[in-house]
Amino acid sequence: MNRLRVIFAIFKKDLRQTLRYSTWYINLIIWPLIMPLMYILSAVGMGGNDSESMAIFESATGADNVVSYIVIGTMVWMAVNMIMWSFGNYLRNEQNKGTLESTWLCPINRFDILIGGGLISMLMLIFQAVISVLEYKLIYGITFTGNILEWIVLFLIIMPATFGIGMLFASLILWLKQANATINVIRGAVMILCGISFPITVMPNSLQFLSKLLPFTHGIEAARTVMVTGGNLVTASKSIMICLVQGVIILILGRRAFGFTERKVREVGSLERF
Repeated sequence: MNRLRVIFAIFKKDLRQTLRYSTWYINLIIWPLIMPLMYILSAVGMGGNDSESMAIFESATGADNVVSYIVIGTMVWMAVNMIMWSFGNYLRNEQNKGTLESTWLCPINRFDILIGGGLISMLMLIFQAVISVLEYKLIYGITFTGNILEWIVLFLIIMPATFGIGMLFASLILWLKQANATINVIRGAVMILCGISFPITVMPNSLQFLSKLLPFTHGIEAARTVMVTGGNLVTASKSIMICLVQGVIILILGRRAFGFTERKVREVGSLERF
C-alpha cells in the first residue's frame, strides 16, 4: 500500500507539472499529422498513379492503401520516440531540476520513482494514440479495419518493449549524461530497421535479421495485419507473441539496468555530477 502511495504521489506531481505547461497539447495534436507526411509524399511522388507500382506494393505488403500502411508504422515510431524523450529522460530531467537527490534519499523503493514517472508518459501516449487515430480517420480519410478492442490489445502488446527501452535509457543516461545523441541513434535505428514506411522484405538479409530482433518490427506487422489488411488477432498471433516475448526480455533488462544504477549511485555518489 505504501508503494502505491509513493507511485501515485510521483504521478500526481508530474501530472500537475504537465498540466501547468499546456503547450505540449499542441505538439500532440500537430505531430501525428506532420510525421507521416514526408513518407506519404515520397511514396506518392515515386509511385504516382501508376497501377503497376501499386500492384507491386500490394503484392509485397498485402495492403491496398499506401497511406494507411505508412501511418501505422509512424504511430509506433512516435510512441517509441515519445517514451525515449519523456520516460527515458525522466531521471536525468529530475537531476537537472535539482529534485532527484532529495527524492532518492527518501525511505522508499527507488524503482517506484521510475514507475510513477512512467504513468504520466503512459497517459500522454494514450492521448497521442487516440488523437492520431481520430486525425487519420477524419483528416486523411483512412478507414481502419478491426474493432476498438483489437486496437487496444495491439497498443498493449507494444508497451512492454516501449517501457523496457525507456527504463534502459532512464537508468543508463545518468551515466552517459548526454541523452540527445543516444536517443537520436536509437530512434534512427528504429526508423530504418522496423519498416515504418516499407516492408522489411526489401532490405538485405543481414538487416532483416537485425530487424526481427526488435519487438517493434513485429508490433508494427501485427497492427498492419489487424488495422490495414483486414486480419484479426488470430492471424496476427505469431507477430503478437514474438513482440510480447521480446518486449518482456527488454523490460527485464530495463529493471536490471535500474538496479545496476541504484547500486552504482550508492557506491560512488554520482547523482550530483552533471
